[in-house]
Amino acid sequence: MRMSGVADLTIKVEPDPARLWRYRWAVLEAGKQRDRSVYTFATRREAQADADKFLQKLKTTWQAPQA
Repeated sequence: MRMSGVADLTIKVEPDPARLWRYRWAVLEAGKQRDRSVYTFATRREAQADADKFLQKLKTTWQAPQA
């Protein structure tokens, strides 16, 4: 999934290699890992939803009104 207008960020959700049947997300910026989930999730959908919330907070921070 790609967030347009936010420095070419992409979400990648993958199985966690350390924990079977759990997932983690990573945010990539220009193809390099920028952030990664601290927690694992039971489903891909949960991981994706958490990543979406993270990116929304990031976008809100970047677009804070300037004084």
